[in-house]
Amino acid sequence: MNKTFLSHSSIKLIYAGCILLYLLSMSYFIFFNKVDRGPALIYFLTNLLLISIPLIIVFGTLAVILLALQQRKTTGQLSDRMERFVYLIPRITGIIIAVFISLFALDVFDMDGTIWQKIVGFIIHAAPSLIFGLVMFFAWVRPLAGAIVFGLGALYFLFYFVMENEFGFSNFLIFAFPLAIISVLFYINWKWKLSAKSTQT
Repeated sequence: MNKTFLSHSSIKLIYAGCILLYLLSMSYFIFFNKVDRGPALIYFLTNLLLISIPLIIVFGTLAVILLALQQRKTTGQLSDRMERFVYLIPRITGIIIAVFISLFALDVFDMDGTIWQKIVGFIIHAAPSLIFGLVMFFAWVRPLAGAIVFGLGALYFLFYFVMENEFGFSNFLIFAFPLAIISVLFYINWKWKLSAKSTQT
């Protein structure tokens, strides 16, 4: 009975902690003017919604990792439901973050130049997303590939921001941290030898 009580308490604590971190992160973006407010309220709300995507990925995935580790430590194995979560979430969030990063490449169409220069610029800026999208094809059945490439992607963005003197908490939260935590969950997939059968009910 005491063990069950502690388990439920830990679950609630993990949920509360991750939700609190999400709300604090959103507050940071709002109150420190990290969100482009634009000329109208709808512009601000749209940007806020976009920023919430990587934050939900970060803290939602973090909650799954902590819950899975706690369950495995307590019972020695994962429930069927948790196993499905651990298997599917890095694959789904990997696709979402690739699409999210590609949105920033659209900025090149607001710059000066011919249409062909803009297209080439878009391809160059969208290259990381294209790589992540391609990797997802292999990572779906080879999670170690996903762990390596998303981990390298996180290091790439950290290196890029440092070299460009644009390193900051906001860039870390939006770009590097989501890739790093997806990498961790892919690694857990590989380490625990989860497979497609995990998605079957």
